[in-house]
Amino acid sequence: MCMGSMKTHLFVIVFCSLFLMGATSHEETVHMVKSGDTLLKIAELYMPYTEAYTKKELIAGIKEMNMIAGPISPGQSLSIPVAWNQPLKPVTITKPADFSARGLYMTSYSAGSRFILESADRLRESGGNTLVFDAKDDMGAITYPSPIPGKYCPNARYRRNIEELPKMIEFLHRTDIHVVARVVVFKDPVMAKARPQWCINTEKNWLDPANIEVQDYVLEVIEELANKGVDEIQLDYIRYPADKKTSTGIEGVQRTDVIAGFIERVHDITRPKGVLLSVDMFGIIIWQRNVDMLSIGQDIAKIKPHVEIISPMLYPSHFSAGFDGVEKPADNPYRIVSSGIKKMKDLVGDDVVIRPWLQSFPLGVTKGFGPEYIQAQIDAVNDAGGTGWLLWSPGNHYSKAYAAMQNFPEQEQWTREVRIGTGMKSPVLPTPVEDVISAIREYDSDLDPGKLL
Repeated sequence: MCMGSMKTHLFVIVFCSLFLMGATSHEETVHMVKSGDTLLKIAELYMPYTEAYTKKELIAGIKEMNMIAGPISPGQSLSIPVAWNQPLKPVTITKPADFSARGLYMTSYSAGSRFILESADRLRESGGNTLVFDAKDDMGAITYPSPIPGKYCPNARYRRNIEELPKMIEFLHRTDIHVVARVVVFKDPVMAKARPQWCINTEKNWLDPANIEVQDYVLEVIEELANKGVDEIQLDYIRYPADKKTSTGIEGVQRTDVIAGFIERVHDITRPKGVLLSVDMFGIIIWQRNVDMLSIGQDIAKIKPHVEIISPMLYPSHFSAGFDGVEKPADNPYRIVSSGIKKMKDLVGDDVVIRPWLQSFPLGVTKGFGPEYIQAQIDAVNDAGGTGWLLWSPGNHYSKAYAAMQNFPEQEQWTREVRIGTGMKSPVLPTPVEDVISAIREYDSDLDPGKLL
């Protein structure tokens, strides 16, 4: 038996056993097959009322329970493993802004399968408590069933990987996981194609942040998610493209004003609902140079009054050689992360929580990438005064991260080495954002350049 079929068979056994043993309050529902019915249509009808995470799972469970080996026929009675009388309606679990999140990023593909639930279990066992999932991804796709695409881009065709968003949120809440919806804001290939008049840069699929219709569209997504029971909304690509320009098309209005003003509008939605609001930010922006701030529009001083959390992306591999006096930043994770946190702390004080994104991928690392590399970054956050951390792996490969979180003894010596071996030289200013983005595009195509900054 192949591995895929073995996993399916194992799920069916567990699924049916839980049902028959009454692990929760179940009711046996009998469905009378009508003309035109298929197992897929029947699964879609009952999905919100069952413990199955995907329609594929439910179909397998129905087949097993009813010993179906061939096609179904009108008039046939099927037992359906119904678990609830009504669909799940998760509610936001409100937490203080300084909640120490320790988490991982999940793609919509991971979130659309039991991988996210298995990851939640392993994360909790390793001392973590947070998962960030793509709710509106880098392609602009809304990753769960929603009426919004039908309103704004009815001809767009893409798969909504998360079949039952309420079920995902509820299941994660039951394992005490803080649920964060990542929303990619202004980079949006889907809407760039559907509404090119919204674009500031059609070639780069970038929507115009100053366009009020663009803002209203994204705010609709934000409000829908805030009402779905997520605990936090995280804004990514909350900026202009790094095009070396500074204009907004509005006289007297800077790009930094547009971005901060939009974030304020988002906060007006999230704050009354008890949903935390965080923003991802280029690590390089911590240095607050006009060449970067005025172009991409991220000014920390203007943003911080409207968010609870700022997440600088402090991936060591994406700082240039000689940066901050470090010859090889990718090989000195403790130094780079510690320096970034301290500098951010100088800018925001205690006004906003600093929760960085850390590197959980091997790009640029020459001294060996393993649990100790990740542990060094976590140590740097804790030592420098950050509050929690998030680990980014584009392919969601976290075995080394789990090992790091379990704090193996051999990590201590390596951590001391990277703290001391910084290769100090004269200070070098960070590379301008647009140059860094250009350089990143030469790397592994599996990595997302915009996210890795």
